[in-house]
Amino acid sequence: MAEILLVLTNPYGYEKALHLAFEEAKQADSLFRVTFIIDPEALDDLMRDLGENGWLGIGSRRSLQISMMEGYRALATDILEEVTRRAVSLGIAVKTEVNEEGIRSYLSGLGTPGPEKIFVSGSHALGPLIQTLDCPLEWLPED
Repeated sequence: MAEILLVLTNPYGYEKALHLAFEEAKQADSLFRVTFIIDPEALDDLMRDLGENGWLGIGSRRSLQISMMEGYRALATDILEEVTRRAVSLGIAVKTEVNEEGIRSYLSGLGTPGPEKIFVSGSHALGPLIQTLDCPLEWLPED
């Protein structure tokens, strides 16, 4: 059976991609999987910038980083629970997961044959990265 994959990277902008993926999953009667990516490198970059600008010391930086990861995990879990509720209300079976390996690693590790269709929702900053990946995906920039 074919599989539709929706990859979420932004907790505040994913509605357009979710709607398209729901439509595709209903039309194709496919397995539907939703993965929320938390990129630890992006968080590392943020912490490094805060430290270099004098906003955080080493101890504070590590403590904030741990707290932010916990917060992102909780937020991702909440979003995936909402996605599951909406999918079930539409009669779509869905499997969800939170992944912390970064989007490039995640998409590169899907293997072949991978999902029939991959929707990736994220900020405009992901555009250059998405264009370098060699897999059948549709990038949906969200504001």
